[in-house]
This record gives sequence, C-alpha cells and structure tokens, in this order.
Amino acid sequence: MMSRSRDAAAAGVLLLASAITAGTWWLSLSIQPRTGTFDAPGLSKPATVRFGDHAVPRIFARTEADAMWAQGFVHAGERLWQMQMFNRIARGRLAELFGEPALRTDMMLRTLDFWGTSGRELENVEPGVLHLLEAYAAGVNARVADWRGPWPPEFLLVGSEPEPWSPQASLAITRIMALDLAGWEEELGLIDLRAGLGADLRRALEDWLPDWDPTITQQPLPASATTLVHQPGDRGPPARPPHPDTRLPPAPPLDPTGLLYGIGLRGSNSWALAGSRTADGHPLIANDPHLALTAPSTWYLNSLTAADGYSAVGVSIPGVPGIVIGLNRNVAWTFTNAAADDSDFSAEALGLARRMYRTEGGGWEPLGERVEHIQVRGAGEPYVHSVRSTPRGPLITDLRPGGGVALSMAWTGFDPYGATALYGMGRASNADELDAAARDFALPHQNLVFASTDGDIGFRLVGRLPVREPGALGPTLSSPPKSAGFARGGWTTGYWPADSLPRLRNPDSGYLVSANNLQSAEAAGRINTRYYLPYRAKRIDDLVRDATGWTVEEMRLLQLDSHSLLAAEFRPRAVAAARRAGEERLAQILADWDLRTETDAQGPAPFFAWLFRLRDLIASDELVHPGRLPDLNFHRILTERDPAWIDDSRTPETETLEQLETEAARTAALTAGLRWGQARWEQSSHAMGSVEPLNRLFGLNVGPFPARGGRFTVRVARGFGWAAPGEGAWTWPRVGDAGPSMRFVASMSPDGPRAWFLLPSGQSGNPLDGHYRDMAARWPDSRLIEVSPVSFHTITDPVAAESERADGPVLRLQPTPTTLQRLPG
Repeated sequence: MMSRSRDAAAAGVLLLASAITAGTWWLSLSIQPRTGTFDAPGLSKPATVRFGDHAVPRIFARTEADAMWAQGFVHAGERLWQMQMFNRIARGRLAELFGEPALRTDMMLRTLDFWGTSGRELENVEPGVLHLLEAYAAGVNARVADWRGPWPPEFLLVGSEPEPWSPQASLAITRIMALDLAGWEEELGLIDLRAGLGADLRRALEDWLPDWDPTITQQPLPASATTLVHQPGDRGPPARPPHPDTRLPPAPPLDPTGLLYGIGLRGSNSWALAGSRTADGHPLIANDPHLALTAPSTWYLNSLTAADGYSAVGVSIPGVPGIVIGLNRNVAWTFTNAAADDSDFSAEALGLARRMYRTEGGGWEPLGERVEHIQVRGAGEPYVHSVRSTPRGPLITDLRPGGGVALSMAWTGFDPYGATALYGMGRASNADELDAAARDFALPHQNLVFASTDGDIGFRLVGRLPVREPGALGPTLSSPPKSAGFARGGWTTGYWPADSLPRLRNPDSGYLVSANNLQSAEAAGRINTRYYLPYRAKRIDDLVRDATGWTVEEMRLLQLDSHSLLAAEFRPRAVAAARRAGEERLAQILADWDLRTETDAQGPAPFFAWLFRLRDLIASDELVHPGRLPDLNFHRILTERDPAWIDDSRTPETETLEQLETEAARTAALTAGLRWGQARWEQSSHAMGSVEPLNRLFGLNVGPFPARGGRFTVRVARGFGWAAPGEGAWTWPRVGDAGPSMRFVASMSPDGPRAWFLLPSGQSGNPLDGHYRDMAARWPDSRLIEVSPVSFHTITDPVAAESERADGPVLRLQPTPTTLQRLPG
C-alpha cells in the first residue's frame, strides 16, 4: 500500500513538473522575434532594426519620424508590461489589477493628475514634436496588434491585456519620472519633523552645507556655508515641545549593517574633461544616474539613425520616443538631479465643515472639487475619490497627514509646458545648438553636462523654476494672505529666465563635475536650500583635478571608485570609541582599513554599523523612527556636537557624544571580521518579485549579488532599509535596491565619437528571455559595451547601407498603405 502511495506521489510530482515545464515553454513564446518582416502601418519608407550583442538594437530609417515609429515598435516588443504599468500609473489605475492595497496609491496619482496635465500639455506641443509622438505611438500599437504568441507572463498573472498607446501616455511618463526625482515628500516630512520638536532641537534641522562643497561652477563658498544656505524666518507650525508623559519608548534594536538611509533626493554622477586633460586631446564625458534598481531596468539602450540627418545613441525610457542620455555625431549630454526646490506648501484655513477656504482678502470661497471614480479589483462599485483644491493647488493632506494642518501643494509638474527640448538636443550639431535647445527643458530639473567633437565642455541648470521671495524655499510653510504668488497650482510671479540659472562653458580648470552638489554660490537660497552632503562631488573633483592623459579606461574606473570620504572624516572617532569600549579587535580592523568599500574589505561593515547605531542613539528619544533624521542634519549634529540632540531626554543624566560613540562601538563589534561582500548585496527588483513563489518560478528579480560601494562613495550603495532583527539575531546580507541605474562613457573625437554603456540587468523586459539579465554578469566590474553613433555622411539610404553590415538578427519593417492618424488621448 505504501509503495502505491509513493508511486502516486511521485506521479503527481512528475505531472506537476511537466505542467510547469509546459506552461513555462508556452509563456516563453511571448518573447517576440528579433528577426523577420513585419507590416508597418504609418511608416513612410522601409526601416530596419538590427540587434547586436546583448540585444541592443540599431534602428535605421529614412526619416526621424520613421525612426521613432520603429523605436515604438521595438520598445513594445521588449518592454510591453513595463510600458503598460507606466500607463496605469499615469492614469491612477493600479487598483484595477492589484485591488485595495493599491487604492491609496491611485488616490494620490489622481490627486496629482498626471493624466489630465499631460492632456492639456498635448494641446500645446509644437507640430513637429507632436508628429514624432504620434509616430512612436503608432509603432507601439502596431507591435501590439501584430503580437506573436501569448502576452508576457505578468499579464497572465494579473489577468489583463495591453491597452492602446497614445502621445498623452508618453508625456505622462515624464511626470512620473519628475515625481520620482522631486523632493516634495521629503520636504513635507521635514515640515512635520520640525513641527514636532522644540526650538533647541529644530536648530540642527535648519538648512546647512559644509564650506568644502565643490560647486559645479567651481566658485568657492564662504568660510561659513551655514550662513550662506540657512534661510531665516522658519514659518512652520508652532513648535510642540515633548511633554514628559509623551516621551517615546526606546527604539528596537537595529540591524548594524544598515546604511544611512535618510531623507534625500535621488543622486547621480557626471563629469567632463576637456581635451587638455585627455590622451588624444579630445573631450571625455561620463554619467551614472542613481535611481531605484528595477527589473526590467528603467532604461533601454538603442541607437536611432535616419537619412534626414538624425543619428543618436543612448538610453531611452520605454514609452517615450528619442534618447534621454547619450550622444549624436557631434555632441554628448548627461544629466544629474539638480536637487531643485520645485514645490511649495500653503497652510489653508478651512471652514464650514471644511468645505470652504479663506481667501487672501479674508473672505470665504468653496473649495474646488474634482471627483474621480477608481475601479478596485474585487469590489462592485468604483471608489469615489474627491480631489479638493484651492487656487494654490490640491489639498495634499487629504491623503498625507500634515500634523493637523490642511496643506495645499504647488508643484512645477502641474504646469503643462510642452515637450520639445530633448528632441532639439538630439539634433544639435554643436555645443551652441545643444545649449540653445536645453533652454526649453522644463521637467524634471536637471544639471546638464555636455561635450562636443569641437572640443567644448559645458554645464547648464535646466528646468522651469519659480521665482519666490527670500526665505520661501525649503521645508517652510506660507499662510494666506502671504501666498499672492500662487495661482491655479502655479506661480504668478513667473519662472527664472533660463539664462539666469547657473551655467558654465569651457572652464579654465579643464573639467566639470556634477554630483548633486550646489551649482554655484549664488544658487543657494535661490534654487534650493538643501543638497546632498557633497562627498561624491568632492571625491570626483579631487581625482579629476589632477587628471592628465586620461582615456575611457580612467573614466570607467572612476565610476567604480569606492573610497569613502565619509569614513575618512569619522573613522578616527570610531577607532577611539572602540578602544574606550575595550574592543581592540574592532579598533584594529578600522585603523587598518584603506577606506575602500570593496567586497573583500573588513572595515565598511563595522564602520557603518557604528555610524548607524550612533544615529539611533542620538535620535531615538526625539523620533519614533530615527531614520527620519536626514544625513545632512545628522552630520551637522556630529560636527557641532549639538547638546540638545546628544543628551537623552529619557534619563536624568546628561549624556556626552563620547558616551554614545562608545556604546555604538559595542554594537559595531558584532560585525568585526565581517567582509563587506557578506554584509552588503544589491539586486534589481521586479514589482512582483517579493512574491517568492513567482520569483522562483520566473526569476523576476535580478540578483542579489555582493556589490562594492557605500553611502556617498562615487560607486554608491543605497536602498538598504533598516529593520529590527528577529529573535535578537542579525542576518546578513542586507540587500539594497537603489544605486547606479546605468553607466555611460563617451570619447568625443571629431573623427567620430565613440560611446560605451551598461545596464545592471538586461535589455529585455521578459523574465523568460536570456537578455532579461545577461548584462548583470558584466555589471560588478563594469565591462562596458560599445554602442556608438552611426555616421553615413553622404549615404542617403540607411536601410540599404545597413544591409551591408555585419550579421545579426534583423527586423524589417515594411510600410502598409495606412494613413497615420492622431490617436485619441
């Protein structure tokens, strides 16, 4: 009997395995062919797509619009699920697929109204750009209409099918990225944070920067950067000093290998060298944007070439036509987040059951109201969401707590501006033309660094930034009637003229460095009041200042630099603390450390454990979550030895910083001997990858892998999260999912520029495709892939020219007699 049971069980397992194998094989048919001939309704002339190594496509067409059509076709074939998710995010329609857990996200997205603003923007787009957007959408929809096999696995998992693409969806994606890069949630968090603390504690939370910040325009800061950056007149809600009966209980134990993961904007590195500093006498340029690491990647690598003169290569965003970061035959351009203050909050007085707001004249008017119906999976009737607003913007605190204060929000992303700049930049034939096109760049706010084959290097801060009165920037509140500068979610005082923003061309130094640092001395308090601690900028500046005879190899290696200036500053205190605690082994490990956060290093884990635990000891009596204490202000507390924060208000004694540092060393000793590669890993995470059975079945997440880098190193490591350990034991490794999202290096020779790129995962968005993760093996050592612009000079038929090139998978797109129509929004 038992034998029969075992046989039946074995047969069941075999049957299940066969079913899984058959199902996976069937789903693998969703990988779209990269060879063959396809009908192309709306294409004016034949086009060719040749896939090279790692499935990087070169698109060849007769016109720029045809190239965008083909790019839409390729994007849809490779990243259909990702594009459909972008579309649903833009519309606030995630709950249709994921049910009630996604409802509040949809409510926030409907409140921000990406879709409506993008529709209004579409009405203002210039005809030439509109034609490109329409061509791209037609290519996307043609690929979906001619889909081969089942939809990608994610569609099966949630039971949905693709929806038509439109130009409006492409414009909305720009706002999704702008929101991801904006700092309004952090700013609102700081307003809340300051409101809950006494005046003695709030001083350390004022805006501040160290005076050694290397500004992008290379202007020295005054001896006291505190007075430069701090904005007087904090207009937040009245302070609420903690009452003895409401002091917070001790925080739970923390994971000692968690990094400093506080409030801060997304980071990035970019730098350019003039020919005077390079081996061949021509400029070099590099960029590695720091974003959440996702699978599939945020970026898609491709080249676009048209017989009408357009030829560009670089990273694109699936759903948006053109190249975002890259180069053409003449110029290369890179971006880093400008850390610009692009939002303001106003404290609104509400009355009559919170249905009226007080006007600037002292009267009362009804709140504006827009009703949204949100379909929730599993629910019968749609959820009715009311978006309330004043002339200053939507009431953001209807969704996000604001300390009991009703706050309206103004944001530059609410303003329809017309998308033109990137397309003009892609066509630029020299630095002057690129710089002129960039003047129209509106959103998101970026530091643009560029280089040309004529030998120019340059920088410009791009994006529309409102003019505001002194003291109005940063985490502050205005209250009517002090808000006359607001109207319909915008600023009636207007925006800074593009040429009044910081910029620089061909500096005498022969280099430019942009790593989310302060743009110029006069930008402080005019553009923003809060920036990253400038360790990355300082490290890059220190190295390129002495650059001579550099090549692409030195640029590549600098992107991997893991030397920690943060550790250089605070290690002596950690070593002294370890010795006071009697932890001689820890002290020796830290003293012997070469300050590089490499995977085999023993110093990083205990150092960051010490620093992380120190922050907890300093802030746990004031904050429920000590991680809310921003890096910038934690640094200031340590530097100035602020007694208000250092003393523990829960004890009768007066603690000193040395006592807290010593206690933190006892925690750090638990990690002595732990190598960084054992403690710190990194992965590119799929949206469904947290569901372990799905991740195991489809391999949704890419990684995790041991990875070099730390907080504020050039090769940065972020996204750790910090959580209380279970049963009093820490577990390693800690896995981060934020960091460099791609790498780019270019050499700008007039004989023909060359470019190298790399993604942390792969080109394909289908987890069953080998190209979903095939770049991951190259990522740790950054073995870049060359993908350079094509220069045809006098060749007028790129499709014919391409047929003579090396072998590789080829898609041939043949026009059909269908008139290109503008798609409905």
